[in-house]
Amino acid sequence: MRGRRRFLAMTLAGALLLVTPTDAAANGGSSLAFDQTHYVPGDAGTATGYVSVPRKMVSLFDRGPFYLFAVPEGMLREGRPIPDGAIRLATFTVEEDRGDSYELRAEFTAPQLESNYYFMGFCNDPCTLAGFGEPLYGSVSIVATRREGELLTQNERLRGKLYGARSEARTAERRLENVRDELDRQLAFGASERARTSGEIERLETQLAAARERAATPAARAPFDPWVVGAILLVTLVAAVLAFRRRRMMPAMTDL
Repeated sequence: MRGRRRFLAMTLAGALLLVTPTDAAANGGSSLAFDQTHYVPGDAGTATGYVSVPRKMVSLFDRGPFYLFAVPEGMLREGRPIPDGAIRLATFTVEEDRGDSYELRAEFTAPQLESNYYFMGFCNDPCTLAGFGEPLYGSVSIVATRREGELLTQNERLRGKLYGARSEARTAERRLENVRDELDRQLAFGASERARTSGEIERLETQLAAARERAATPAARAPFDPWVVGAILLVTLVAAVLAFRRRRMMPAMTDL
């Protein structure tokens, strides 16, 4: 069970570290890249790493020589003893690439180990410098036969496709949820608009019914304007006074 867990963990590490070389990190860290993913014991292999070392720290290379170790159990840790089971495979050469960048290269022979993924580390002996800013390491797969390596490669590709399919499914699910939420918002808005429109229609129908009722009822007598009433009364009063004075004047004229 322990070996199976270690195999799965190293499988993931191998998938991350063995596909392509990585550029040197800003603080000098890097990863070892190998020319193959799976090695049959006895195969010739090449480990390559690129590091960035400022001019003022180039004296770190004087702490070499630096070696490539295969570590069946555990890993190399700077400042700690090299594990008893570690296998020294090759010595790194150091070549200036450009500017502060350096290429580290080691030609090795795959060790006789059981089929599994194995930690491959860079360090001097004793291990006082395991990298330049960050540890420099990688992993390789040792297989018993070429066919085993091919099957492992196919398995890793299928795992990658499965991971991609699951990722796409999760993305599609999130998009579907977003569409569902948008539809819910639109439906809620439509219901609100329908209620508002229904209320407006009811209001207009009420006004229309009232207008029809007023049109069917005879027009009521318009109320008198008080100023008009006053004027009429004044004219009537003046006419009455004039008439009264005329009647009084008629006998007098008759006597003459």
